[in-house]
This record gives sequence, structure tokens and C-alpha cells, in this order.
Amino acid sequence: MRDLLSLSLVVAAIALPDSINPSLILTDLFLAAGPHPVRRTVTFAISVLVVTMFGGVLIMLGLAELVRSLLPRLSDEVKYALITAGGLSLALGGATIWVRREALVRRRSPRTNESRRQSGSAVLMGGGIAGVELLTAFPYFATITIIVGSSASAPGKFILLGIYNVVYILPLIAISVVCLAMGPRASEFLNRIRDSVLTHWPIFVAPLAVVLGIGMTALGLVRLLTT
Repeated sequence: MRDLLSLSLVVAAIALPDSINPSLILTDLFLAAGPHPVRRTVTFAISVLVVTMFGGVLIMLGLAELVRSLLPRLSDEVKYALITAGGLSLALGGATIWVRREALVRRRSPRTNESRRQSGSAVLMGGGIAGVELLTAFPYFATITIIVGSSASAPGKFILLGIYNVVYILPLIAISVVCLAMGPRASEFLNRIRDSVLTHWPIFVAPLAVVLGIGMTALGLVRLLTT
């Protein structure tokens, strides 16, 4: 139980910076500015959750077979080594985002997201963007590797995967809640958030990823030294 709790914290720590995904957040914000904002943003969030969860399950099942064929039983040392490696990767990723923050901001174009809002349903948009993001979701792959290498039971591993996905869509859930709570006043408030995401998202993501990555690395190293 204690291991499952610690793994849950690790999974959530990786998912939190990954959840600040400009492609998903900006598309959802434009949906929120259109007709039926609550229905469309909720549909969008559910579509993202379904696609990423289903894709994660398929990856996890395939990866589990590979791991079992290579290593019949993963030791605690290997499990904590994977956590340490995941923490280092997260911290290095955050540092890279910080170094390239200006280039990453310039690469985003509001017109692209505007065209997304004007065509297609929320279901297709959510599923399509999530599917494309899944192809390069390296933090997700690292998390699945940690989950597969853990000593958690089969239901526990699916719970851990679910925790990642719920944390991953937290910004989308927040947008739906704002639309529901504020009604017509939500548009102006969310437009300010959209502008902030467009221009400042690396400033939020990079330090968060570095701090959480260092924390994961420290956890893995401590467990390695005390195992």
C-alpha cells in the first residue's frame, strides 16, 4: 500500500507539468469561447481522457510483455533506478524548455487554434489532438515504464495509469468548471488565460518540471541507498 502511494505521487509529479499542454489547453479555450461552452469543453476533455487512457493501456500491455521477456522479475533496485532516471529526464526536459522558452513561444500561432475551433466537433478535435500528442508523449512513456516495472498488482497498475491521465486533463477540467460556474462571464476571463498561456507557458512549465524532477531523482536515490 505504501509503495502504491509513493508511486501515485511519482506518477502525479510527472503528469503535472505534462498537463500544461498548450495544444490541448488553447484548443479547449477556443471551444469555451464558442457556442455551448460547457458541453463542448466537457466533451473535449472526455475525448482526450479516453484516447490517452486507451493508448496508455495498449502501450502498457505491450511493454509488459517486453519487460517480462527480458527481465522475469524486476528487483527493487531496478524499480527505483527507473524512478531516478524518470526524475532526471523530467528535470532535463524542464531545463531544455527554459533554455528554448522564447523559441517555443514564437512557434505558437493563435490562427492555428482559431481554425481548429471553427471546424470539426469537440470529440474529433479532442481525440485527434490527443492521438497526435500520444506519438511524442515521452513523459507518458517514462511513466508507463515505471508502472510496468513496479511491484504493484495488475489493478494497481491500471489505477496508476488512471491517476496520470486524470492529472493530465486537470487544466481541461478546470476550464469546464469555469464555464459552468461563470456562464457568459467566463469568455472574457478565459481569454485572458489564453493570452497568458500563449506567451508565458514555458515560464510555468520549466521550473515546475525541474523541481518535480529533482524531487523524483532524490526519492529514487534515497530508496536505492536504503534498499
